Amino acid sequence: MTTLVHLVYIHGFQGDDTSFQSFPLHLQEKLSSRIPPELDIRFQSSLYPTYKSVKPISHATQNFLAWLKTQPDGPVILVGHSMGGLLAADAATDPSNTDELGKPKRIVGVIAFDVPFLGMHPHVVVSGIASLLPKDDGKKKKSEKEMNKHPQIQIVDPKATDEWEEFKRRAHRPLSSEFGSSQLDVPRPPASPSALSLPEPSSPHSKETPRSRSPSPGFFNKTINKIAARAKENDPLVRWLRKHADAPFSAGKRWIVERFQFGSSMFDPYDLGDRYDRLVQWNGLWVNYWTYTRPEKKGKSKSPSPTTGEADPPNEADELDNDIAVLDSGLVDSKSEANSQRKRNLLKKGRQNDLDKSEALVSMRHFIVLPTGMGRVLGGSEHWERVPIAGVDDEVAAHTGIFIPTQNVDYAKFVERVADKVFDWCGNLYGQRKG
Repeated sequence: MTTLVHLVYIHGFQGDDTSFQSFPLHLQEKLSSRIPPELDIRFQSSLYPTYKSVKPISHATQNFLAWLKTQPDGPVILVGHSMGGLLAADAATDPSNTDELGKPKRIVGVIAFDVPFLGMHPHVVVSGIASLLPKDDGKKKKSEKEMNKHPQIQIVDPKATDEWEEFKRRAHRPLSSEFGSSQLDVPRPPASPSALSLPEPSSPHSKETPRSRSPSPGFFNKTINKIAARAKENDPLVRWLRKHADAPFSAGKRWIVERFQFGSSMFDPYDLGDRYDRLVQWNGLWVNYWTYTRPEKKGKSKSPSPTTGEADPPNEADELDNDIAVLDSGLVDSKSEANSQRKRNLLKKGRQNDLDKSEALVSMRHFIVLPTGMGRVLGGSEHWERVPIAGVDDEVAAHTGIFIPTQNVDYAKFVERVADKVFDWCGNLYGQRKG
């Protein structure tokens, strides 16, 4: 019997319906046209709607897992961009996805694109947040629905996140009228209504744990100060945050507080560390494709060439710069020599001095903190793969341009690279000779 492999795309924090561009279509076409004869599988893709991020990430995760129950049977590979990858990791490592032997039940893999598992790099704390917020430049853009027309690509109804109860009721009606009879297998509703209810908390990682707590006023102010310390004095985002810092939990300040319940996970070492530990120990398959560019220096371009990145290996400045970011995140305190604030500050100062002396070297500019150098103690570095983005000027543009061919000038090869990863995973899991 042919195995249906379901790829589910998850947008980043406040992402819109243009984030993935035409990548789902291009990957679906590449996968469908190249299925090896030894694999009796077929592929289906779904673009999960943007989560509006007004509740904690644990809420979004449980909502997603409940939606997944409405989908056709078969292994699932989650494809997450930016903070969408945090949600993907939480869903994959949720106890409901693990059998008695510790193996994944349904979600077997996570493909992450520039996901801040260890936080955003300090270079882009402010510009990075701004890049994740919705923008309206007045230009009409094609939606992902327009860019990904394919009989095996489903654009999931936005009600799956925003109006879940209504979506559940609609799930009991055939979906073929919406997607066409030649498109997807129609999801069969469970035998009992309870099968569609939100999964009950069943582990220390449920919404009663610190991982799911709302940010305290102290943490909120600490986050603002961290952002402000790295921003220009008149930065509009900082001014806006400070304006709402006096009473963040009052009803009139609900917007920023609710969104920081989701967005603050990028700044909370406990939340980041807990999730990353679970991902490293998870028995499923995962990869994090991280983007970078190398800025110009002294009139000479240092931008990476369009390759897989092997021709532009990290240098001493790269490692020193990332060590500073790792120390800044606070993630390594309990696992390395930086086990106190004083030691962390001394180490950070020493690495900054060494970096300042490396005038001949230009460090990579990347959006996220990496598990290199001091970060190796966190584990999982073998799952991180570089993606040079040559057609951009900075790391924020690299982060948002990974799916844009004019910015990711090696885009075609990148699609092939991801397809090869999927086939490799499927070969390991479901390889079998037909007939």
